[in-house]
Amino acid sequence: MAFPSVSILITSSFLLLSFFSNALTSPKAFIFPIRKDGATNQYYTTIQIGSNATTLNVGIDLGGNFLWFNSLDYFSAADSYRPILCGTNQCRIANGVGCVFCFLSPPVPGCTNNTCSDYALNPFTGTQVYSGLGQDVLRVSSTRATQYEVKRFPFQFSPYPDFREGLATSTVGLLALGRTRVSLPSQLSSAFKISDKFALCIPSSGGNGNMIIGDEVYRKPFQQISEAIQTTPLLRNPVSNSGNEVVGNLSIAYFIDVKSIRVGETSLALNKTLLSINKRTGEGGTSIRTVRAYTSLHRSIYRAVVDEFVKAAAAKNIKRVASVAPFGACFDSRTISSSKTGADVPTVDLVLQSSSVYWRFYGSNSMVRVGDRVMCLAFVEGPPNLSGPTTSIVVGGYQLENHLLEFDVSASKLGFSSTLLLSDTSCNQFGAA
Repeated sequence: MAFPSVSILITSSFLLLSFFSNALTSPKAFIFPIRKDGATNQYYTTIQIGSNATTLNVGIDLGGNFLWFNSLDYFSAADSYRPILCGTNQCRIANGVGCVFCFLSPPVPGCTNNTCSDYALNPFTGTQVYSGLGQDVLRVSSTRATQYEVKRFPFQFSPYPDFREGLATSTVGLLALGRTRVSLPSQLSSAFKISDKFALCIPSSGGNGNMIIGDEVYRKPFQQISEAIQTTPLLRNPVSNSGNEVVGNLSIAYFIDVKSIRVGETSLALNKTLLSINKRTGEGGTSIRTVRAYTSLHRSIYRAVVDEFVKAAAAKNIKRVASVAPFGACFDSRTISSSKTGADVPTVDLVLQSSSVYWRFYGSNSMVRVGDRVMCLAFVEGPPNLSGPTTSIVVGGYQLENHLLEFDVSASKLGFSSTLLLSDTSCNQFGAA
């Protein structure tokens, strides 16, 4: 009878011990995929929730409050679901705004008795629904490919299928990254005692990116890119608007302090009061939102940017053509040269705490193709005359693509790279070393 050799036994034992050692090691960071839906220009990731590990695609909301979704796949397998009860510490952490009663037994998502409740917001339609908050197991993968569980991850199950209107067809809800105690980064930081920070690398159409929550060494060349990024403070808008997000921005959103805007080498003459946050009303300032397809600008800022961009483009012999909604400046693509950083057009800079700290958008992030022969300036005019606090500049997803963004929440600091195209890479290559 043949027996395994001693070396094989030792090797097997070593591998087994290594497996258990890895499983017991505390994680440093977690990784989530980021994909772009081409039809809606929305960005989404994939999560696993519930005892049966129901897999859901959910949009990424950088300024969102908490995870919410509507999925019959989850509903039919929600045996591990538990409501968050009114008056509990979990309800206080979630900042619930009320209590709902529903007397079905056993409790099911969307209908539970004595349940901490809040409004879920659909930022694509501006609608809200009011329902109970629950908790369930969330399965997450560390950057070392080890699986972990968050035992009581809070979320809201929306019982109204129509509430998903406006979302990409492949998604069933939104995953929040905002500055709350129940957002994904905050919950992972609390559960595993990791750094309260996260990095985003948002892909362009057809590509893939990643989100890393925690502190991790990136693979090359992103570690070098990270060491060279610029940083700027993250601000808080002191005015919280819990109503319609189309009307205003919540103070849980991430704001930065834009001091001025340059187009090419020209600094624009802008109303400076629009650039700062009004501490009394919450008006003004600059936020960053993944649920906005393109950067929106207050009307007067938008007109100044368009006028100067058109002038600078004409100096490069770029021919303007009829506008294509929602864009206000469009051009004959045959008159635009190509470069390493996309269309060779005037750059647009958001100047931050000093003239040497600026977020520059090259053609890959400032121009969008809308036809065979037409490219447009990928900035839009913000909605006018709204009835609540409005943000003057909302940096949208298109401008975030193929930049490395590091949100250090505990230090209230944003790190941002220049376009990755300058380093001959893209978000397709972003990940842990």
